[in-house]
Amino acid sequence: TMHNSSLQWFARVLCLLSASSTFQAKAEGPQFSWPGDSIGERTAERVSAGKRAGKYIACSVCETVLAANFPRPHDSEQIRKIVAADELAEKLGDAKDICGMKHLANVFKVFKLEVVGQADGTAVMRQTKNKGEPFYEEINKSDLAFHWKSLAVEHACLEVFRQNSDGIQDALKEAFGEGSTEEDEVTEHLRLAIKASCRQAKFCKASEKLWKKAKSGTAAEL
Repeated sequence: TMHNSSLQWFARVLCLLSASSTFQAKAEGPQFSWPGDSIGERTAERVSAGKRAGKYIACSVCETVLAANFPRPHDSEQIRKIVAADELAEKLGDAKDICGMKHLANVFKVFKLEVVGQADGTAVMRQTKNKGEPFYEEINKSDLAFHWKSLAVEHACLEVFRQNSDGIQDALKEAFGEGSTEEDEVTEHLRLAIKASCRQAKFCKASEKLWKKAKSGTAAEL
């Protein structure tokens, strides 16, 4: 069960972190051209754009998908139970299910997060303007009605969880550990634990390397 207040809190923090990792293209550098936002035919260009964006948003997608499992009010004992539970292990271990587009569309709509492709060739998850509901295609299997931004979140999710689900949960258990019982502090502690656990995923580590390249102005050459 997802609680809107919990997810939206994580979304606000996530957007601030994404903004801090965003680097504008150099004026003299190459400008990357992303496809339009609307649904269209499944073309090589749109598929490539979705997979490219997925590489940059991998850590954000991981954090968002994990955060959706912890309803507010945040209670440290309840969080520890969720983190240690077989149910969470089963969820994270079934990448096909947890990364199914219907589930992801619901999560990211509640978070009010959309994929934004930037001129320097990078991509971020950003909260929608006026907190409007972003569009995600819940099926996205059609060759005629294809949404590359939906592919981006699906690709990122699948690559993260099908490779490192056990490591992510183990890291989450260790990172959360013992801490404060005050809700605000527990919430922040959980956010940091989720962030640390997602950094154990190979695809998230690869994403961070891409961001380092982006800082040096080479993102559009990927």
